[in-house]
Amino acid sequence: MTGRYSPPPHRELPPDRRRQLKRYLLSEVAQQTPGRVTRRVLTSPRGRGRTVVAAVAVIVLAVVAGAIGTRGGADTASAAEVRAKLVKGLHLDQTISGEYSVRTRDPGPPPPGVRLGSNATPQAPLPSKFVIDPDGSYSSVTIPGGAVNGRDLAYDATTGIETWLISVSSGRPIYLRSSNLDPAFFTRYAPEAQLAAWAQGALTDRDPPVQEVTFAGRAAWKLTATFRPGETLYEIYGARVDVVVDRETGLVLEIVQYAHDADRWTSIASVRNLKIGEPTSTGDFTLPKPPGAVERPHDYGFRRVPVAAAATTIGYRPPLPTNTLGRTLSDFAVAKTSKFPFPGIPVRRAIASARYGRGAAAITVSTYRGPLSDLTSLFGGEYSETVHPTHGPLVGGVAYISTSRLGGAAFAAFADGLLVRITAPSTKEALAIANSLRATP
Repeated sequence: MTGRYSPPPHRELPPDRRRQLKRYLLSEVAQQTPGRVTRRVLTSPRGRGRTVVAAVAVIVLAVVAGAIGTRGGADTASAAEVRAKLVKGLHLDQTISGEYSVRTRDPGPPPPGVRLGSNATPQAPLPSKFVIDPDGSYSSVTIPGGAVNGRDLAYDATTGIETWLISVSSGRPIYLRSSNLDPAFFTRYAPEAQLAAWAQGALTDRDPPVQEVTFAGRAAWKLTATFRPGETLYEIYGARVDVVVDRETGLVLEIVQYAHDADRWTSIASVRNLKIGEPTSTGDFTLPKPPGAVERPHDYGFRRVPVAAAATTIGYRPPLPTNTLGRTLSDFAVAKTSKFPFPGIPVRRAIASARYGRGAAAITVSTYRGPLSDLTSLFGGEYSETVHPTHGPLVGGVAYISTSRLGGAAFAAFADGLLVRITAPSTKEALAIANSLRATP
């Protein structure tokens, strides 16, 4: 067959039909929303001296709005399609490596009466090289090397060993070699995962036009989200955010931040030399001990046991999700006691921790015995709101959810003397997990 195929012209839905479809989809979402959200002020326990509030972004509503909006052309993606690609990027089952760089400049004073939050601060402020493996291994090493503010970190999922090179204000650097880690506290340290979580939060309730661009030789999409003073998200993200997303993989290639002037950038974070599917070795996920560093071993105290045997160690049947959102249990461990290698963090007791899935798309559930006063420390001062679980053992308890700028969504609750912490890529997923918790047999 000769000649080129010409697709039929793009057909717009009649306005009345679009409104009907939107009402129908929104009613379906309302019937399935796993929990009610109430705004609440949550004070940081770390003595930062300020109280912050943010709206919980409901991703489904944003996708619905984008899906029924006007497309810019048959060959141009919509914002909803780019958001969906970002989610697929978290599940990418290939090795990812690259170089992260950042440029910043002083944002200057904010307009009178406008409170400037953290929006001018890059999410991973130090230039680094990173490698992420689908099995959960990762490394992030500052460029040109050596520890700066404790940013050199590596974890080998095959051995369960984490190595961390920590700089100190005086004296020799500390080489921390940790074992028996908590499955629920492997956070998304690598810059690519941090940028992806941050970009998702900025775009969830926006439907900006999409531009097709080329970035560092790769086909990409560019989206610009703007925020106004008085909007909750303005304090988190600033006046404007430009996000560049790789078309092939859904990985974030660049984020440009504008603190309070939409025409003057204040931070540019970029990922270059991106490589997908490259082979890795054990050395990629273990930091070498530099000469002169002080080595300190640390045991977090977790032991891998069958789920059914958890109560023997911790004295209660841990609540785990009955709906894991398609992820399988990849790690489970318990600890009679566990402490962090740094002073000032309370010792936790009778802990059960589970991880579902691997890599940046993983979901974690952790429970332990403790006082209600420990609840706010599970967030570390992030932007948080009150939520009300509708099913399971947490109904009637105290619960919060937040969207972390560095690691997706975090849920924390206190019920019957048990503290529960859930992490997930999105608030919707965290709430779904919380509502499906049930005591293990």
